[in-house]
Amino acid sequence: MDEVNSTDTIKYYKVSRETYYPNELIRSPFYNNDFTKPGAVGDIFVTQQSPLVGYPGIHEFVTFFFGGHAAVIDSNNKIYETIGIPDSDEKLLDVMINGGRNTHVVGDVFNYWLDADYRDTNETDPSYLAFGNWYRNEWIGLRVKGVTQDDIDQAMAFLEDKAERESQYNFLFVLFTRNKYYCTDMVSRAYESIQVNGKQKYNLNRDLIAVTVNDLILSKNTYISYYVTTKNNVKHVYYIG
Repeated sequence: MDEVNSTDTIKYYKVSRETYYPNELIRSPFYNNDFTKPGAVGDIFVTQQSPLVGYPGIHEFVTFFFGGHAAVIDSNNKIYETIGIPDSDEKLLDVMINGGRNTHVVGDVFNYWLDADYRDTNETDPSYLAFGNWYRNEWIGLRVKGVTQDDIDQAMAFLEDKAERESQYNFLFVLFTRNKYYCTDMVSRAYESIQVNGKQKYNLNRDLIAVTVNDLILSKNTYISYYVTTKNNVKHVYYIG
């Protein structure tokens, strides 16, 4: 355990790297050596745990088959993501057809993945009861094997373009995919937009259907660089240094 950076609420464990990928851009696992800010530009954060903890049965189904969320870290340790949650005064069907105010790709989002105060204490909130003040109990950080600075620049340009266009969330997943994205799909297509000699360099969609969290984790083009779990309300962060 890293005694220097560990606290009462977060314990850090550096894991030695055993495999090196040719031409991969060397990046620090934490932004400006701040251990509360995990991730470097191009890193992918995913959680299998769904946000639907208030819906028994549905929560477990989504967690097992699809996963909960995925996001990409930018050069300032902010996040690109998209979330399909309409505002309280919006109707889901209308948002699905016409788009919503906030159901689109966004950038410059605060990196909340290790934020100990992400959620207020509220004993009536199902999310608090399930995850406490943290965003999720467990999550994984991924890196793309052999990714170069140019590759990352292309992926970031893709995400910036979708954020500027406010590309809407795709509630239908495998239909109307041209200008709409869901979270794991956004991540996958950002890297799949990278071309070398006119050919797609990476494939993060393992089964070529709907992109799930498991697809991103099990892709032959990614490897796990962070693993975060919670025991007795203490975060345990394992990272490749």
